[in-house]
Amino acid sequence: MTIDDLLDRRAPLAVMAAVCLQIATIVWWAATRDSDTRFLQTRIEQLEQHTGEHQQVEMQMIERLARIEEKLNAQATLLDHIDKQQTGMRR
Repeated sequence: MTIDDLLDRRAPLAVMAAVCLQIATIVWWAATRDSDTRFLQTRIEQLEQHTGEHQQVEMQMIERLARIEEKLNAQATLLDHIDKQQTGMRR
């Protein structure tokens, strides 16, 4: 057995080892990519749910603000009426 024979046998082994390593790397990369995709999809669903909840709270706050404005306008009208009565009594 000569050195050339050993090199001839080792060369295909090295190629096979390199191919196996590349295949393993591709599988690892694909698994990581799939995991990242699942994580991002879950995060998007959570954010969409929170957005919906925030929209409901925002609508409730808008309604409350509208009621407060109406009460404030009614009180301002009442104060104007009282002020006019007070002004009329002073004369």
